[in-house]
Amino acid sequence: MTLTSGLSEAAQKEEEELTLRIAALEVKRQELTSGLFHVHQTMRSLQSRIAQIKNETAPISCLPSDVLEIIFDESRRVLFPWSGFRRPLPIEVQLSHVCRRWRQVALNTPSLWNTLRVPILHRENAIKAYLYRCNQCPLSVHLGPQLSDRRIMDVITSVLIPRIGQFRELILDTQDRQELYSLLSHLVNTAAPCLQRLKITSSDPARGQGSYPPIEIFKQGAPLLSDVRLSALPITLPQAAVSTLHFDPLPGPVIPLPRSHLLSIITPVASSLTVLYLKGFVSGFHEEPGSAPVVLPALRELVVHGHAMIHGFNVFRNISAPSLRFFTLFSLKRQALSPIHKFMTRTSPDQFRSLRSLHYIDCEMDDDLDIYLPHATSGLTHLSVSLGSHTHLMRLLSNSDKQAALHRTKPLWPRLRTLTFHVASPWSQDRDDVESDEEDELPPAIALLLDVIQLRKTVGTELELLRLEGPHARAFHDELTLALIKSQLQVNIDVLPGLSPDNDSQLLSSGDWAYSGLFYGSQYRTHLYRKMQSGSHGQHHLHWGSVPRGPGSSLSP
Repeated sequence: MTLTSGLSEAAQKEEEELTLRIAALEVKRQELTSGLFHVHQTMRSLQSRIAQIKNETAPISCLPSDVLEIIFDESRRVLFPWSGFRRPLPIEVQLSHVCRRWRQVALNTPSLWNTLRVPILHRENAIKAYLYRCNQCPLSVHLGPQLSDRRIMDVITSVLIPRIGQFRELILDTQDRQELYSLLSHLVNTAAPCLQRLKITSSDPARGQGSYPPIEIFKQGAPLLSDVRLSALPITLPQAAVSTLHFDPLPGPVIPLPRSHLLSIITPVASSLTVLYLKGFVSGFHEEPGSAPVVLPALRELVVHGHAMIHGFNVFRNISAPSLRFFTLFSLKRQALSPIHKFMTRTSPDQFRSLRSLHYIDCEMDDDLDIYLPHATSGLTHLSVSLGSHTHLMRLLSNSDKQAALHRTKPLWPRLRTLTFHVASPWSQDRDDVESDEEDELPPAIALLLDVIQLRKTVGTELELLRLEGPHARAFHDELTLALIKSQLQVNIDVLPGLSPDNDSQLLSSGDWAYSGLFYGSQYRTHLYRKMQSGSHGQHHLHWGSVPRGPGSSLSP
């Protein structure tokens, strides 16, 4: 028995009428809701059109698409430090989200999507999207750090390695040797016909002990390879006209690269090599007696770090550079620097006749410097020295100029026109330890530099430019300027306060192609460290690629 069965006929009729009215109102409500949604959509469309009309009148909207493409491409070169706990979206993704036209221009610019940093910025979906958008453009690929997750390696081997024929630039920056050699094993029997720049490094301070096994890569050829940056690893390169070669130190325990391995890498590219950086540890105690050095006839620039010398490696017993023009010595001890000076003076005038720039950065200068060094490098036009290690060299220069002025003879380094001082240590203008009657006395470094400037002018070889570099260059410049005014001397001065000669990474300028890889690798490691520090009780919630065997997630641009 239902509740309505007891109603009267009139009540039942009224109930049916009310039910019909409710149903009609429900239909009307749905119609009004649909109409309201349509009104909202129309309003948003009209507002979007108004914004589009306003945007079209903005000066930037008047730029042709090809100009926007250039601006977009240049914007990728700007490097911003990361902040917070979230990784930033790549700049090309941000640009494609600004407005409809920008997105259209961005998506139709293949070169904007040709850089992949795995897993720093890109995951599996993003990798596939980038490869689709860049089409057949040459690729710049940065792999690492933290590649132990199996899914990352699967993506690399199944998606990226098959496209290695498009690689123009490749950076391998791994956390440990197992990751590195797992990657290198995929490059052994491959060809890289477009590869021009290659960097291979490993940051394994914990498990990096012991020597690394030799490995040969790109056996099927990499004919365009011209710029190679290696950690101290015994890697055999393919036959190519390599012009730039860097050897960087491995972090953690000192693992010197055997001298024989170093020479086996240099020898095949000896005829084409123009730039050589020796910054990694090299073992040289077991040199073969009477062995001839490898001749590098085209070498123009040589950088030698103290790391390369502390295990007995002697540079000029192993290589010969008759056409050297730029020579930089970084953080060398006195016992390592003295043999280099003796070799330079002993081989004059056959060697170093073409040398134009000589740079001493944070080196311990010889006490027994003599005039034979300037005689051996008489064509020098640019000399650099760190403040605090400059005394012997500047006194040699000033004393020789005094003799030249006295006897009216030709001065040493007659072509020297540029002098650079690296100011790494704090330079205080207020010297509280000086008595009041001695406040006008110049600091020894300033006084010696003024003597050099004055004497260079006296002997007719006036300095054209004085460069001050380093984080404390500005303070030194301020006091030097006052001293120049008081002494009525003039010299053009450039101040570069951002350069820090204490950090050997500054040997890599921000315009260098490998600098961005160094920057992103450093930012990513700092990002991981922040996330680990933020975890409670050692529970670190990182995305895949951050720690080995981590949980997976994806990011699509």
